[in-house]
Amino acid sequence: MRSFLHTQLDAMSKPWKKYAAIMLPVSAILIALAVALPEWRGLVYLFFYAIPANSFIPVPHELGMIYFGQYYDPALIAIVAAIGTIAVCFIDYQVVTAAFQIEKLKKVRNSEVYGGAVHYFLKAPFISVLVAAAAPFIPFYIFRVLSPTAGYPLKRYMMAVFLGRLPRYYVFALMGSTLNTPNLAISLALIVITCALLYARVSKHLSKKSQTRPERTVVPVEPAQPSEELVTTA
Repeated sequence: MRSFLHTQLDAMSKPWKKYAAIMLPVSAILIALAVALPEWRGLVYLFFYAIPANSFIPVPHELGMIYFGQYYDPALIAIVAAIGTIAVCFIDYQVVTAAFQIEKLKKVRNSEVYGGAVHYFLKAPFISVLVAAAAPFIPFYIFRVLSPTAGYPLKRYMMAVFLGRLPRYYVFALMGSTLNTPNLAISLALIVITCALLYARVSKHLSKKSQTRPERTVVPVEPAQPSEELVTTA
């Protein structure tokens, strides 16, 4: 077993080795914590739930916050989930940069909404990522693609995502801890409708901004060079 793990680690790139060196011990500690302290088990589940819920896997993290908010303090829920979220930021950078040329990501890159997002990202990248991470009506997937391919530093991206997701998680966890089922259902329905309307308006605004801004191209960088600035103006 150990020789198999050593073989797999040897085949990994240096950034993936660093990631594994952090995540494997953390995961082992959390699993041991869940076994030893059943009252904290839900928080361990939440941490691991937040990782796929903030990747390209379509798992709704809002419902998870509401569910766990019934059993733990909303502030604690927000912090644990936000830490789990930044654990996936590294994967964003490695996978998205490597996959930037595949057909689906080409469609995102060539879309007018993406072009409008570039306009704001070039002006204030940290604030753009933070606001998109906080607001459920802003298409965050665009910044998930844009940040690594533009060479935005990973640490700043992680901090912006953490600070943006923190209040968002807290609000949904607070809903789970304070609202009964009928009021929760009504609140969720109103949020979904409002976010859908705002999402359409934001997408339309970004499309218009793309049509009026100067032509710019974001050149993808290699995963090993996350801080290199490669934004060019035509």
